[in-house]
Amino acid sequence: MLAPIYIAAIALLIVCSSFFSMTETAFTSANQIRLKKMANEGDAKAAKTLRILEDYDKFLTTTLIGNNLVNIAGTSIATLLFAILLGAETGAVASTVVMTILVLIFGEIIPKSYAKRYPEKVCMKTCGIVHGIEVALSPFSWLFTRITRRLNKGDIEDTLTEDELEVMIDEVQSEGVIEQEEGELVKSALRFDDIQASEIYVPRMDIVGVDSEMPVEELGKLISSTQFSRYPVYEKSIDNIIGVIYAKEFYSDSLMGVKFTIRDIMKPVKYVPETMSIAKIMKDFQKSKIHMAVVLDSYGGTMGIITMEDILEELVGDIWDESDEVQHEIVKIDDGTYLAKGVANIFDLTDMMCIRFDPGDYEDYSVNGYIFYRLGRGPVRGDVVDMEDATITVRTVKGRRVTEAVFKKKPAEAQPETQRGPSWPHRAWRDAPVSCLLWRSRRRGAPPRRSPGRPSACPASGTGCSPRPPCCRYPRGCNL
Repeated sequence: MLAPIYIAAIALLIVCSSFFSMTETAFTSANQIRLKKMANEGDAKAAKTLRILEDYDKFLTTTLIGNNLVNIAGTSIATLLFAILLGAETGAVASTVVMTILVLIFGEIIPKSYAKRYPEKVCMKTCGIVHGIEVALSPFSWLFTRITRRLNKGDIEDTLTEDELEVMIDEVQSEGVIEQEEGELVKSALRFDDIQASEIYVPRMDIVGVDSEMPVEELGKLISSTQFSRYPVYEKSIDNIIGVIYAKEFYSDSLMGVKFTIRDIMKPVKYVPETMSIAKIMKDFQKSKIHMAVVLDSYGGTMGIITMEDILEELVGDIWDESDEVQHEIVKIDDGTYLAKGVANIFDLTDMMCIRFDPGDYEDYSVNGYIFYRLGRGPVRGDVVDMEDATITVRTVKGRRVTEAVFKKKPAEAQPETQRGPSWPHRAWRDAPVSCLLWRSRRRGAPPRRSPGRPSACPASGTGCSPRPPCCRYPRGCNL
């Protein structure tokens, strides 16, 4: 007589269990950015879903209370039903087996799989019912939430770190949602504030400056031969830059027949420390309308200059105008061989070559500086520097500076055994190669972060590079 009622009650409770499991997964997996977009477009259900997610602890507690209540109630009624049908001992065993299967399939696997596939759709369809249950169970959820928060005291982690955001951009890019160029631009913008002036300035040795006492006729010849738009003006020594002149103003006054000296057309110049962020420098440029600054070292000496173009190139890549001779800092000659300028970033180069790089005590970025550090003297043409996975041959030298060097990757059999393993399959930050870690940590001004489980080598496979880690700047991959 009671069996049909018990069966109906068990079926109803399994449906309730399915509902709680489905909503728990849906609200946990929902894309809040997508929901916010829909809410901004006037979708009331999306807005209600977001209000529920604002207090996620309350939602989760309510869902778990409801799910446990219906599961326990369903198991109890099933035990009574099977006890009536099969007897007390056999009924208890049968009830456990049957309810486990029913709850697992219909109360967990099926609803959670569906909710995981269509989270926003499920959220918006169930948000009204979920809100009603939250109100009904609010005394219990308040009590349990308070207990949980008291037990889980401590610092709250950031919801999303910059490194995790870069991984997300990589995933979205690999899925084809955004183009490769768009993804690289977004990641460049994320790293923009971490770059210091000392990483991109034009070195003192490369400055084309103008002596404040230089005759105007010589200045005209200099502008014609170099074709720059701005020239720093120094007094007696390049270490004492006092202003800047603009080529357009020189030509304008010359064509109008105005008599002038260099000091007459000289404009003020800005001074920035080498540790200043280029994001702050760019804002300063925008406010002052001065697009050139002198980079000073810790002693107040001139390290070099930095311009608005240098800063913008960190976002969009090299900018060439019609008068520029296109020169790439790193050129691939063939598989495993690269030609690098002395000013090239050695961390970027080793990433492109898929090789391990340990700089030791070297604290700069340039190829020229690293060769000088390894040789312990001024380089000459033909000097060879042996790295663990590559050799560097000095190709051309100007004065005491390396202008070009050839990097040649060693064959696989000449590399340590740890480097000839399979390529790493995942782009997670924990698998980033040492050179990427060093490159990124130097940009942030912090020591390299390495977990105890991180390999010390980059096990590049012989078939090429696997997908790049989020720290790598190159779309074709790096050390992995």
